[in-house]
Amino acid sequence: MLHHRLPAALLLTALALSAIAQKPLTNREIWASPTFSTEFVGGLEGMRDGEHYTALEERNGAPAIVQYAYRTGQEVAVLVEGKDLVPAGAAAPIDVDGYSFSADEKKVMLRTGTEPLYRYSYFAEHHILDRATRTLRPLSDPAKGKQRLATISPDGSKAAFVRDNDLYVVDLGTMTETRVTSDGALNRVINGATDWVYEEEFALVQGYEWSPAGTQLLFLRTDETAVPEFDLTYYENRLYPREYRFKYPKAGEQNSTVSLYVYDTRNGVTRAVGLGETFTETYIPRFGWTTKDDVLWYMLMDRLQQTKVLFTAWMAYPPPPQIGVITKEIYRETSRTYVEVTDDLHFLEDGSGFILTSEKDGWNHIQWCSMDGKVQRALTQGEWDVLAVQGVDAARKRVLFTASKRSPREQEVYAVGLSGKGLVPLSPPGGFNDAEWSEGFRYFINTRSTASEPPVITLLDGEGKLVKTLKDNAALRERMAPYALQPREFFQFTTAGGVTLNGWMIKPPGFSADKKYPVFMTQYSGPNSNEVLDQWEGRGGLWHQLLAQQGYVVACVDPRGTGRRGRDFRHITYGQLGKYETEDQIAAAQWLAQQPYVDGTRIGIQGWSYGGYMSSLCITKGADVFKAAIAVAPVTNWRYYDSIYTERYMGLPQTNAAGYDDNSPINHVEKLKGKYLLIHGMGDDNVHFQNAAEMVMALIKANKPFDQFAYPDKNHGIYGGNTRLYLYEQMTNWLLENL
Repeated sequence: MLHHRLPAALLLTALALSAIAQKPLTNREIWASPTFSTEFVGGLEGMRDGEHYTALEERNGAPAIVQYAYRTGQEVAVLVEGKDLVPAGAAAPIDVDGYSFSADEKKVMLRTGTEPLYRYSYFAEHHILDRATRTLRPLSDPAKGKQRLATISPDGSKAAFVRDNDLYVVDLGTMTETRVTSDGALNRVINGATDWVYEEEFALVQGYEWSPAGTQLLFLRTDETAVPEFDLTYYENRLYPREYRFKYPKAGEQNSTVSLYVYDTRNGVTRAVGLGETFTETYIPRFGWTTKDDVLWYMLMDRLQQTKVLFTAWMAYPPPPQIGVITKEIYRETSRTYVEVTDDLHFLEDGSGFILTSEKDGWNHIQWCSMDGKVQRALTQGEWDVLAVQGVDAARKRVLFTASKRSPREQEVYAVGLSGKGLVPLSPPGGFNDAEWSEGFRYFINTRSTASEPPVITLLDGEGKLVKTLKDNAALRERMAPYALQPREFFQFTTAGGVTLNGWMIKPPGFSADKKYPVFMTQYSGPNSNEVLDQWEGRGGLWHQLLAQQGYVVACVDPRGTGRRGRDFRHITYGQLGKYETEDQIAAAQWLAQQPYVDGTRIGIQGWSYGGYMSSLCITKGADVFKAAIAVAPVTNWRYYDSIYTERYMGLPQTNAAGYDDNSPINHVEKLKGKYLLIHGMGDDNVHFQNAAEMVMALIKANKPFDQFAYPDKNHGIYGGNTRLYLYEQMTNWLLENL
């Protein structure tokens, strides 16, 4: 074919553009520079009028809380400024890590000096700002130590917090502090907060709830005295390392015992809530108040999480003579595998009933239930999953939720009438959408992205009509342009066993179907998770682009056990985690190897946490398929992981020993043929470094060569300072040498 010649100037321009388009990605730019920073609209607090929201910003070098109008997105006022945040006797305003308004918005609670504890929990100092008088006061005497879980009561007159495992109430008029409990003790009893495993696996952190009028506090008491302790060593450049011991119930071991109490602020009396049913070992993963100030609710589950029961309890004031707390069962669900715990329970304002989600018909859908539990009806149905209920719009008599109705890789925002009619999408079609609703559900801020498009954040009205674009990340798109990022292509294939799986791949720049490329597979594969999504992946996705620029086909497949494809697809892994997921990842590698552009002798796999567990299984059980594997923070022995998560999917090791052992990587190391890199944080409170240690011992015993790296003082996320850059540089270089 003949090529026409370009004029010299145009030729130089074309060459320059070509050079720009081929700009290589580096880990330093991805992980240690602001080049690829994504803009979000974060830290928002909707105001009670439903027309405004606030955001924490910096103004004139000091923290400020700024009010905006939903309708226009424009600034309305600065509600709190730096001069309001100067404590008595101080010269400078406090640093503000977070804030919350009282229900009447006359007071603001400000958080400062935050110290992380576990995944969600932290210690902090709190101050109360009276907006009318501009008076700033500490919530509690700083000399007594930092607080946890501080909140203002719904009536704005009081606050509650946890310190040293005891629950306190503060009268905000007099700042008088009342100690509600007195038996709290480290590694023994917790009042008003939760233990490590409840926080990690039930995502339950705040262990108390105010009644609607702020007259009573319902709180959880956790006795973890009999739970075995685990100890972590932190080096911290100390002459003698620091030891941290905490209660961690492993699979089959002793759990905490839990109970519920109600403290009445009107008379200072604490009453026990007699549970309507007890199992041999009972979980209370959720609790709270109905719309009535004297009626609470709680959820009970058995240890294997196969039965979920909801109860209400009447807490009359003053207590009727000779009548105890009256409890009533309002809902029960059972499964031969497990029942999910979600935050989808919402009691209707008119007291007629409640809604929740259930997958008892094979897909996760919204159910309306009467308050006596006798009448139940589905508000949504079909072969698709509701992902989360975001609220009940009482004025419009509708339920607002997210779902993957169009495709497992997409997420949309929907509304459906409380009658079960009028299902309508509220978010733009395609991609991944998530909504943050205003008070009264008049507006929502929608964050939408796709695999190739960074988030666009828009303000929409309650019917889904665009009001204003708040952030479009145009600057990020412009900064990304020179790197010629490759499209993420979605695909499906069917395994030899007849299972259809979803995946995506990124091909190298200048891809030629006539060449043979190595494949780097990335995955997580854990229960009810999803990685094959039409969603912007941020810096992790850019690392995959970097590997594509290095000549790898990067691919990801969601195996059986993952979410958005119904109960049966999710629950098939019950009792034998790792079995079907490994079969499917091996099948995915074999399918990729059959593609004409793939070098089937050079397929590697990587994952983190559950993904690291899977990559460890794949390089051993799939030794003839995979050439290399990287496992970051993997579980290597299910007997070493916590009770709530492991037993939910595996039952007890005492009754399912084979299920635990057959798919623990330590028991398959003799099969290893390829290259294996094991990485773990030594301060990991979640998947303990013990997992890496046992894997190392098993590999040595089998005389199998491997590579290992440990990160002292780093937790499950392995981050902080230069850590992420170092980690990804290490993985990149290792892949270039071994795959």
